[in-house]
Amino acid sequence: MSVHVTAVDDAAWAGPWRRIAVGHKVGLAAALVLTALLTPAWPGSLLVAGASLVLMLGPARIRPGLVAAVALPPLAFLVVGALPLAVEVGDGLRVTAEGGLRAAEMLAHGVAGTLAVLLLATTTPMVDVLGWLHRRGIPGPLLEVAELMYRLLFVLLSSALALQAAQAARLGGDAPLRRRFRSAVDGVGTVLLMSWRRATRLQAGLELRGYEESLPTLRPVGRAGGWGLGAGAALVVGIWLACWAVA
Repeated sequence: MSVHVTAVDDAAWAGPWRRIAVGHKVGLAAALVLTALLTPAWPGSLLVAGASLVLMLGPARIRPGLVAAVALPPLAFLVVGALPLAVEVGDGLRVTAEGGLRAAEMLAHGVAGTLAVLLLATTTPMVDVLGWLHRRGIPGPLLEVAELMYRLLFVLLSSALALQAAQAARLGGDAPLRRRFRSAVDGVGTVLLMSWRRATRLQAGLELRGYEESLPTLRPVGRAGGWGLGAGAALVVGIWLACWAVA
């Protein structure tokens, strides 16, 4: 899971959509999410899900394996959440046609909205989103705390991955389960200590840099590129027109 988190961030930094204005991508993702929620499951949610996948795999050039890896956990959660809607409690548990239809509709809306959110997550680094929020008037101290916490999350992940690799090299693949469990318990404390030391060094680096009131970072100059605001608006309008035609 931690590898997926860093892979998503790496894909967002290196992808061709990095140079597109953040506001355009936020607006497109928000419009697709609202469309998935407000239009009928057929064909609205299906069209939103398909459009999100096409954009991620096509213009955004996100690897199919990465899309599948980051989409699988929330999709599994949606499936588990939809199951109770399909089951009726009476003399026993049974699946009804009405309940199955509600579950399928809820699942369709959820899948479409999730893919629309992932479109933003896989194409926009968090630092760009925070910078965009700062330009929208969100207080700087709140955003800097969020940015530092996001950075410390990667510090924790890198520490855990380094410890996991060291334990795998030391224990090998034939260690007893009890020894593995004891090593995992010891590893939790070690990771916390390693993360604390690295966070302390990060704080010292900020102080040496002269940090007082703001944390300036370089921001890419946003531009519409090959997929701008007009193309996103046309896509959303096309989905609404298709839903209206079917209705």
